[in-house]
Amino acid sequence: MQRDYGTTRKLSGQKMNKTSSNLPDKYLHQPVFLEEAVDGLNIFSGGTYVDATFGRGGHSAKILSRLGFDGKLIAIDKDPEAIEYAKALNDKRLSLYHGSFSELGNLLKSLKIEKVNGVLLDLGVSSPQIDSADRGFSFQKTGPLDMRMNTSSGQTVYEWLMGATLLQIEKVLKDFGDEKLSSFIAAELILRRDSKDCSARKQFPETTSDLADLVVSVIEGKRKRHYYKTHPATKTFQALRIFINNELEELEDLLEQIPMIVSHNGRLSVISFHSLEHRLVKFSMRPRKVQSNNYSTHPKRLGFFSDQDTIKFANCTIKEIKKIKPSRDNIQENPRSRSALLRVGEIICAEQE
Repeated sequence: MQRDYGTTRKLSGQKMNKTSSNLPDKYLHQPVFLEEAVDGLNIFSGGTYVDATFGRGGHSAKILSRLGFDGKLIAIDKDPEAIEYAKALNDKRLSLYHGSFSELGNLLKSLKIEKVNGVLLDLGVSSPQIDSADRGFSFQKTGPLDMRMNTSSGQTVYEWLMGATLLQIEKVLKDFGDEKLSSFIAAELILRRDSKDCSARKQFPETTSDLADLVVSVIEGKRKRHYYKTHPATKTFQALRIFINNELEELEDLLEQIPMIVSHNGRLSVISFHSLEHRLVKFSMRPRKVQSNNYSTHPKRLGFFSDQDTIKFANCTIKEIKKIKPSRDNIQENPRSRSALLRVGEIICAEQE
């Protein structure tokens, strides 16, 4: 008999129906700081929580195990493969949505939910995504130059590189990867793409291995020392992934929404993996003067409020209460956790005037 999982919706459609709460081991991706990140939410049984990066369901399963009958969990992911994995996690308390976490405010409005009690974010690429050559995230596996989190829309890295200018490529590698040799890598890409005289051994890269080899050849040609703590292509791949998925802008959008959509004394638990993410999360939790009652920010980030000029918001900020780095044991168990950082913030709201 064919099993009916209901319908999974994009952020403007219908939610996915759930009936039980056991996720098979083959579906679970054990993320770094699993216990610590969920502990940081300070979950109470009847609360409403958001797993804004469902991934392979590890955090969601842990959150559900701590919720009571009347608790609710909203999970979001832009990766269609994650949505397919989620079909194994059947629970009436869970609502799963396909889309970007930057749309969380709009989603809550559509669900008629004013505030949630906590939001969890794991900003890392999951192991199944990295290990799948077809996704194009890893330079250690040969696959297409894709790198999209949402494979159902948007440009692939290959498509973007085929149309980008020298300065555009250089800027992306420098801004999002801090690649010191960005100009040389960009120049080599343009040379191979536009030159009609390229030899067969120097064609424009079409696979992850091709791109990694190109970066290695450029870096080794410019540096006398050839000893590296990380693979020479690490920064290039990071930069292209961040850019093609618009990761930093979407993170910034969500962080600005948090004080308005999480209740007083609610929690934000964020696992970040590189300096650009660390900086944005740290800035969102730094001490600052509260906003005036007429909350002022970019209209795009207030799109989920109607009549925004007449609505008065409580003066709310995010206060960092915990920061955790991976232990030696964490790193030995999962080498990909070496750059991870967990920050937990609490939402503090002053009384409206």
